[in-house]
Amino acid sequence: MSNSLTGGIYAIGEFFLFLVKLNVLWFIGTLAGLVIFGFGPSTLAMFDVLRRWMRKETDVPVWRNFWQQYKIYLFRGNALTLTFLLATVILYVNITLFVIEPVWLMILVKYALFIISALLILTVLYVFPATVHFDLQLVESIKQSFFIGLYMPLRTIYLVAAILTVYHILFLFPILIFLFGISLFGFIQMWIVLRSFARLEDKQARMVAAGA
Repeated sequence: MSNSLTGGIYAIGEFFLFLVKLNVLWFIGTLAGLVIFGFGPSTLAMFDVLRRWMRKETDVPVWRNFWQQYKIYLFRGNALTLTFLLATVILYVNITLFVIEPVWLMILVKYALFIISALLILTVLYVFPATVHFDLQLVESIKQSFFIGLYMPLRTIYLVAAILTVYHILFLFPILIFLFGISLFGFIQMWIVLRSFARLEDKQARMVAAGA
């Protein structure tokens, strides 16, 4: 009993130490790219490390693995970041400044823009995990993420609820953001999304087997 309890405490400590290391690496990588050019590669590298950890691929140290993936995803990460940043700016400008007559047409256009914004958020939820899991390029990554989010609405709702729960905890205790806040967000997101991908791949395999 004592050994089991000690082992459990040790495992929890190791897990949080892993999150702290990854959090520090994410901040360093993001700042190294002056934030705007570091966010994408750092986020993709973080998700890659998390994915390997969840799949028990822990033969490469976290630090070395992160920087290897950071270099690999440097251009892809920036392409994703700049694409979604541009889309966000365009939507924000149109939602806040768009005026047209008659009023009913303006309201209709605004509703359409809000729907597009929701679909953009839905795509962002999956795009970073999907890029590292399926090793996708920019266009394919965005397309696959969009369709996965639509195809699995319940899992998407579950994912949003989990992210909002973590956000609420970090809002109450903001100091945790600098300890393991970003990596905890990534962990929860990757954990849920990996299971969504597994279900999707299982469904596809069964459909192929049924059609054979």
